[in-house]
Amino acid sequence: MKREEKNALSRQRILDAALEEFSQKGYEGASLTTVCAQKGLSKGMIYHYFKDKDQLYLLCVEKCFHDLGERLRNTAKNLQGPARQRLQDYFDARLRFLADHPLYMGIFSDVVFRPPVGLDREIAACRRGFDELNVAVLTQLLESQTLREGLQISVVVEDFRLYMDYFNAHYHAIYSREGSGEDALQKHEERCHRQLDILLYGVLGENNAK
Repeated sequence: MKREEKNALSRQRILDAALEEFSQKGYEGASLTTVCAQKGLSKGMIYHYFKDKDQLYLLCVEKCFHDLGERLRNTAKNLQGPARQRLQDYFDARLRFLADHPLYMGIFSDVVFRPPVGLDREIAACRRGFDELNVAVLTQLLESQTLREGLQISVVVEDFRLYMDYFNAHYHAIYSREGSGEDALQKHEERCHRQLDILLYGVLGENNAK
């Protein structure tokens, strides 16, 4: 086996072990010592290929959001039907991907609910493609509809992004209380979908007096 191939296999072995550790315990609870003990790795081997715990964590985050983004880009290309149905299908695809990839679910939950202090910029860079895709899907949905007079698509999208920042901050506390990443993520995605539906269609029924 060539040295390049051996290095690639060793690097991938470390990344796989780190992904499992970070997914199960989050950034704060994860330990490279545990990774070494459970996977038969030495710290020397880890630090030969990776600078530190932060680099390993960020690579796991990058892979999670890259693979999720790839799945959702394919979903977005095939969205059909009324706007409301397209929105539902998009959110369903998000949850379905995470259910199919439980290790990614742990990473995604950690990033959304309890992002490590001091890694904000790096995490934002890792998930940029995912965030841009969400904006693109919302923008396309709005472009297919007639907005109220005086509203612009760019303004609606920006307001929604600001609202989601507040919404996710609220869920940090919920996550810490409930202790179940899967349950908290399910509720988060369902409520996120509902809030977007309210943003688009309001809260009043069609039979209310005008």
